[in-house]
Amino acid sequence: MHLSQSETPEGLKRAIEGRIQALANVHSLFVKSRWIGAELSTVAKQELTPYVQKNESRVSIEGPEVLLEPNSAQAIAVTLHELATNAAKYGALSATEGQLEVKWSHTPDRRLTLLWTETGGPPVKAPTRHGFGGKVIKNMIEQLKGQTRFDWRPEGLVCEISLQA
Repeated sequence: MHLSQSETPEGLKRAIEGRIQALANVHSLFVKSRWIGAELSTVAKQELTPYVQKNESRVSIEGPEVLLEPNSAQAIAVTLHELATNAAKYGALSATEGQLEVKWSHTPDRRLTLLWTETGGPPVKAPTRHGFGGKVIKNMIEQLKGQTRFDWRPEGLVCEISLQA
């Protein structure tokens, strides 16, 4: 998985700065809510804004209102940051016609399922090794007793995240 791999110290610095900025962004939402949490659609829009401004029709964000408690909001913010960075470098957002859809819903047992679906980018192949960004996503979601599944379809990456929320 290419998520935030870097060949140079400068590239690694940019990747780390991006993660810190994702956390800072979600912390600003906590301040507004008096540290209750952050609304999922706000977190998603905040992380995907750089890609939405370029072409409004490229990114679709939809799901019911969900107030994430701080730990879940931080994990989701960093996860979306990592996925968006990867999509911009190698996936759907690296191609002019690429599309991204972020959808979420609650299952009957009150678990939150978030689905990240890329289409229209370069052909996708499963990675031969897992990058640091992929490990960050997996570890953050697992700490919340959640699960992450990556499906490397030829037409684009699909990532499904499930956690108690």
